[in-house]
Amino acid sequence: MAFMTLALIVIGMWVMILAAAAFLVIFVAPLETYLYLFGPHGGRSIISAVQAAIAILIVVVLALALDRLKRIYLQKKLQL
Repeated sequence: MAFMTLALIVIGMWVMILAAAAFLVIFVAPLETYLYLFGPHGGRSIISAVQAAIAILIVVVLALALDRLKRIYLQKKLQL
């Protein structure tokens, strides 16, 4: 039972990591194409800055979510 809980936590963490990576690849990487649809107002450096900001935000949110998941698991294990 204890091993199964740990395995589920690890699988959940990997699912979160893969979901964040998929979001970055599917939505953030082609952001240049989406922004050009609204007009050629932004240069390449602005688009790169927006992509970098979104990627940094996603990584920070992912780190916080993984830390929260770890804390929940440890609190559950320490109470038993």
